[in-house]
Amino acid sequence: MSFAFTPEEQSRVEVAAFLGIHLDPISYVDLSTIIVLGTMYVFEFIALCYQLRNRDYLPLRVKNVPVMFSLYFGGVSWLLGDIFTGGLVHLGQSPVLRNCKFTVIWLRVCIGAYYVTSIFALRCYSLYYVFCKGKAFKGRILLLSLGVTGLSIVAFGVISMLLPARMTVEYEEILDMCNFNHTYVLCVLVVIWTIWAYTAVMSWKMRKIPFCFNERVEIFATFGILLIVSLLNSMCLLVISIYPASLGWRTALVYTNHVGASIGYWVVMWEPTYACMFHRDEYFQYWINILKEDQMEREYEYSSNLNTDTTLNLIEYPDIPYKAHSTHGSTLGSTAISDIYTTDHGN
Repeated sequence: MSFAFTPEEQSRVEVAAFLGIHLDPISYVDLSTIIVLGTMYVFEFIALCYQLRNRDYLPLRVKNVPVMFSLYFGGVSWLLGDIFTGGLVHLGQSPVLRNCKFTVIWLRVCIGAYYVTSIFALRCYSLYYVFCKGKAFKGRILLLSLGVTGLSIVAFGVISMLLPARMTVEYEEILDMCNFNHTYVLCVLVVIWTIWAYTAVMSWKMRKIPFCFNERVEIFATFGILLIVSLLNSMCLLVISIYPASLGWRTALVYTNHVGASIGYWVVMWEPTYACMFHRDEYFQYWINILKEDQMEREYEYSSNLNTDTTLNLIEYPDIPYKAHSTHGSTLGSTAISDIYTTDHGN
């Protein structure tokens, strides 16, 4: 697959100009975008392997590493969809890439954008469920939430595949890119904005809730990232005429989508991961003390895992730069640590 300005690429640019379309040729800038984001995902994969290996470390375990691992693969699928359908590569040489219904509907939309944004929204709901309702987000409610999310995504994908290509997306041979149906784009964006609106409502309901760790940062990060992603995708797909033809817009969109998703992931995972690597025992002691201070161990079935000799006094670790504040205005504060995305603690 060439990123050089070949005679074939020059001919494509000239044909587009004849049709009144300004087409920026596929170039080494697109290749650099693929390399940078691909490298980012490689490093994240290494980190995820470390998290899976240490998933029994309680501060990591309560984040539900398997679910976050599936989120990673959703991001990879989204990246592939953005690359194949966003004008970064040539499609004509591969029958798979010319199958725009597959690359757009499944890679980019369903397994990619919808799944990633839905998991972020679901995590926001889990915080609401724990902090506002005072209930553990585990067992039946967790499985039901994941099931409804998964089934809705699959249903959208199946219905989209059953529709004729002219009503969704089809390969445009002259321009060598996927051509989106305007009505279908509107339907996709309505779902994305619905997910953002749901996140906004959950965030508003939790605006006055006191938190112990970085849950408030998670909420605002999720809210802000989904807003930026929704705005830029709406602009590129509705306002910009054939955005994949513009080097600037296609580059901006793919970076926004995936840097945003990466930031959202690490806002959730960086603290326990960093602690597990560099302050494993100290942070674990600090983490347990918060549960003990709020007297939540028995309610959340952690008594068998905790050291009975652990002091109830919070231990200060000035060398840990991210140490959470020690003011716990509500016993619900620790529930975000012990129950977000947690299923059966007996496993």
